[in-house]
Amino acid sequence: MRKLIILCLFALPTLLSAQLELGFRAGLNMSEATDLRATNGDLIKAAKLNGINAGVFANIQLGSIVALQPEVTFSQKGFAASWDSSDSSSTLNTSYLDMPLMIEAGFAVGKNLRVFANAGPNVSYLIKAEEEFYNAMNGETITTEYNFDVESLERIDVGVNFGGGISFRTNRWKYTLDARYNMGLKEIMAAEDAMAFIGNAKHRVTNISVGISYFVFGGAKKMINTTKEAGKYY
Repeated sequence: MRKLIILCLFALPTLLSAQLELGFRAGLNMSEATDLRATNGDLIKAAKLNGINAGVFANIQLGSIVALQPEVTFSQKGFAASWDSSDSSSTLNTSYLDMPLMIEAGFAVGKNLRVFANAGPNVSYLIKAEEEFYNAMNGETITTEYNFDVESLERIDVGVNFGGGISFRTNRWKYTLDARYNMGLKEIMAAEDAMAFIGNAKHRVTNISVGISYFVFGGAKKMINTTKEAGKYY
């Protein structure tokens, strides 16, 4: 406990001098799965599934280069799978609450533009899932929503994100365009009761988003001084 207090005291000056922005970001998800395996030896063809992402974030600028960005985001993921020996297919649609912590590093290009790269851990909580199975024998599609008290989907997923983008700042507003890749580290299905073809699958998601944020902490004078000291963007 004492070590935690000492660490907080050392970090306090940095946090007090930080700039805080609150914002909203939204965009397109292109998701798929890795490690799909068929128990009978059939080849499984996995196709990307498109969805949306939308959420809020806080950007904590710790100087002219490094920033921390915690986020809470609604994110649609999933994949479509088909077999080489059948025209039937199965699509898994999932909705998660993503909670990444991105560590951002960037540099200014002129007075208003900034180029950055980011990376960080991500924890996801599954809030909805359904499977659409197309039966080629009769042409019917059956949609089944998962009951989390019974079914074998993992509710918690962990992974890592990495990506980059550009941002444009004007007065207290900042506009951002970024691309990000999310690599899930946990299997989608619970190991003790997994569907055969999806038992080892993990999420892989590429997303492109736009964001808008507002400078709220530190005061206008401090923001101007920091920009002058950095010579450019911050």
